[in-house]
Amino acid sequence: MDTFLGLWEIGTPKLYLIWFVVFAAQVIIAEINRRWLWTVMALWMVGGIALMPYAAIHGTPMVGWFPFGKYVIMVSVSILNGYLLWLGRNNPDKFHRNILIIGFVSWLGVSANIMEANIRDITIYLQADVYNACAADWQCLKEINDTHILDMINGLPESRGIEAPIHSDAWYQAVAANFAKTNVGIDPSTGFRTIGGWWNIASAIAGCLNIITMTGFAKMTVTTNRKQKVKGLIWPDMIWPWVIAYDLWNHAFLYNALADYTWYCTLALLLAATIPAFAWAKGQWLWFRCYTLMFWIAMNNIFPEYLISPAQNNFATMNPTANIICSMAALIANIALLIYCIYVMAVKKRRPYTTGLFQDFKAYRTVVTEHCDDRDKYWLCDMIPETPKELGFEPESNVPPANGFVSHLFWWGKEDKRYPKLRTPLSADPVLSARGIVSDTQWDTPAAKLNTK
Repeated sequence: MDTFLGLWEIGTPKLYLIWFVVFAAQVIIAEINRRWLWTVMALWMVGGIALMPYAAIHGTPMVGWFPFGKYVIMVSVSILNGYLLWLGRNNPDKFHRNILIIGFVSWLGVSANIMEANIRDITIYLQADVYNACAADWQCLKEINDTHILDMINGLPESRGIEAPIHSDAWYQAVAANFAKTNVGIDPSTGFRTIGGWWNIASAIAGCLNIITMTGFAKMTVTTNRKQKVKGLIWPDMIWPWVIAYDLWNHAFLYNALADYTWYCTLALLLAATIPAFAWAKGQWLWFRCYTLMFWIAMNNIFPEYLISPAQNNFATMNPTANIICSMAALIANIALLIYCIYVMAVKKRRPYTTGLFQDFKAYRTVVTEHCDDRDKYWLCDMIPETPKELGFEPESNVPPANGFVSHLFWWGKEDKRYPKLRTPLSADPVLSARGIVSDTQWDTPAAKLNTK
């Protein structure tokens, strides 16, 4: 059988056209949301909430309650991210002062989505025999269709070439017989084809490692460089090493769990976030991932009859070798990333979540030079020995600005434990000063000392 990358059937020209439309629509919506922030509230707060009853009534009989739950969660996350970008644009001091909470919530949101996928991967591994038995049982296949408004069986590769009348008992028996000749199972609750095996465990481990290596959330920021026309939500550590490891893991998981739908929900959906983050919106993978996923989940809940029906799919090859390759690639990439993180922590004494680890990468430098002014450049470095100049951030001044941003972690108590080097004075943040935090003024920037005389 001819295949596309060994993962999917070749498919018809129509499916390639649909793929391009899906990809383009996701990128365009996320970019519109980034450029005109009011559209986030219009589309996802007003529109998203208004359409929830329709999605519940119209969509859940076709796709179940789980996708609807995902829709509700993503509406909430989209509103939150829109607020965070608004806060960073309009009150950068407050944004930086509360970055530990802001960053942790963002990290937790992505981590929860990854863990939910890991649980699903492990469930497929544990239920593989059950799914295989259902696929080979014509009555189970019939029950799947009887409990779904959409026809989940007709159109599957196993239903091809059967001469018996569609949906007759003989037809279901013939489909089950075709399934029995393969190692392909079917989840009775969703009607999705699966192949369970040890690769599910490998993918789940990769997902856990991807959570651990999602570093630098306490150094998220919003564009402060005035040369940038569009101010974005920036996570500097989310550059190509982590993004590629994430993409490999997410593809492996979805290929294990929703193989027939990965033509759109990995090849199109992942590229719709990765390409902008590597091209014109560097450091903004989180934003594009959020709003491309929001758009895709909304469409699946509002128009499931067009996107969930087997007739719209470019089917997976359901070859265990493909599952193994995808899962092992994800595992190897995430192990390599973890090793690098441990190396940086040991050699350069950086802390993974509060300082970040990827400052030595050219991609990180590019994010900083394109999106950060001197206030942010010195803030990004105020808990590590290196200066912005030493890291290649190209600061306009060799001394920190007196009116810059100040890092303070709550477990420091009343002490200022930023790295002892020239830095923005604590007095630059009146709120922190009012809390009675004690700082060693010998490290204050000369400009600040002049201002106090």
